[in-house]
Amino acid sequence: MRSLISRGLGGLVFVAGLAPNLLSAQTKLLAPVKPLLANAERLEAVADSAYRAKSYAFAATAYRQLGQQARFASGRGTPYYNAACCQALAGQPTAALQMLKAAVQAGYANAKQLLADEDLISLRATADFQKLVKQAQAQQAAVPIDPAKAQLVTSDIGLFWRAYDHAQREPTRAVEIYDREYFDKGSVGLQDYYSLKIKDTKLFVENQQAKPLFYRAIRPNTQRVAAQTTQIRAGFRKLKELYPEAVFPSVYFVIGRWNSGGTASDHGMLLGTDQNCATADTPRGELSLWERNGLGALDNLPAVVAHEQIHYLQRKGSAPTLLRGAIDEGMADFLAELTAGRQPNTRLLPYGLAHEKQIWADFQKEMLGTSWKNWIANATQETVDKPADLGYFVGYRICQSYYAEMADKKQAVHDILTIADYPAFLAKSRYVEKLAVR
Repeated sequence: MRSLISRGLGGLVFVAGLAPNLLSAQTKLLAPVKPLLANAERLEAVADSAYRAKSYAFAATAYRQLGQQARFASGRGTPYYNAACCQALAGQPTAALQMLKAAVQAGYANAKQLLADEDLISLRATADFQKLVKQAQAQQAAVPIDPAKAQLVTSDIGLFWRAYDHAQREPTRAVEIYDREYFDKGSVGLQDYYSLKIKDTKLFVENQQAKPLFYRAIRPNTQRVAAQTTQIRAGFRKLKELYPEAVFPSVYFVIGRWNSGGTASDHGMLLGTDQNCATADTPRGELSLWERNGLGALDNLPAVVAHEQIHYLQRKGSAPTLLRGAIDEGMADFLAELTAGRQPNTRLLPYGLAHEKQIWADFQKEMLGTSWKNWIANATQETVDKPADLGYFVGYRICQSYYAEMADKKQAVHDILTIADYPAFLAKSRYVEKLAVR
């Protein structure tokens, strides 16, 4: 499976309680796919819930519908891939291979994931599976291995502001204008970001309408992204030194709807620039507590790019445990700090370090379960005294401890990026023992 977490800074909040109400109807919802939910965000949460509950046939149906209703072709690859994984687990190998073929045709190109994903074990020996791996490898071969050749794409920012000006003149037509002038004309990165994060243009417009002063104020800052190029490429070079297998897909800078500061797709890293462009004079009065605290500084943008680069490279584990989710996010923060020189989630460190033993005591009670709602993408739990997303901090400290234990630092980075057994990785990090004697 591709990661269930909505990767990056500020992601999908798990919609608890939906899937159990729908699971009783699963036998009626197998192919041909019948509508489950029209809202893509809720449908994705239902699909993820069903996968965690091991109701694989139902999850496959939901993921397949999610792919079918994707607005852009590039948005079909991941949900079709997830549907294939679920069909394989449900004992439907023929359907799984057909869905996997559809995923690759839609642009899914992660050949390493295909070969490593435990959900697909039952398909690996087939000739059709090997053929799909070769097709994915051919697509992946186009990704540069030279950090200097990575494309930093800022054209979507200009498209957004042209659409924004038009929408300001005709606010009643804003949804139509953004669809036509921004999303339909945008890069494949923007269209991936739409499929993964925005999902609904009406919600995109409502976010802007709730923050008029903020969006007017950040315009010049978003147009200064190109000034971060030197620092971004320096981080890429450092990563190549530490992890020679690294590849460097395009980086797309887009304007979103304030529900993800960054994520990654098969086409590269996708940065929600409006969540990462603050300067000292940026107005924050229209933002919620979590939004104010999570608003990234423009000069920290290279660290956010580095975080998403790690998500693009990391091995995607199948077991949807909280421990895996925290380590996957924590490694992105730790390796971003190592390569870009700054940690993208520094706001978590003061509280985390001051309360580390209690955080760990609470975390370990839930870490082998599949609910992440108290630790990752839990913006609604942000308070003045305690930040949300402390799962990132826990994973960061575990990876930091593992790196410190290893004499061979290149091997340590390789190990971190290719974790297969998360409890074993935790044990080898000696994080628990070292925390106990602090």
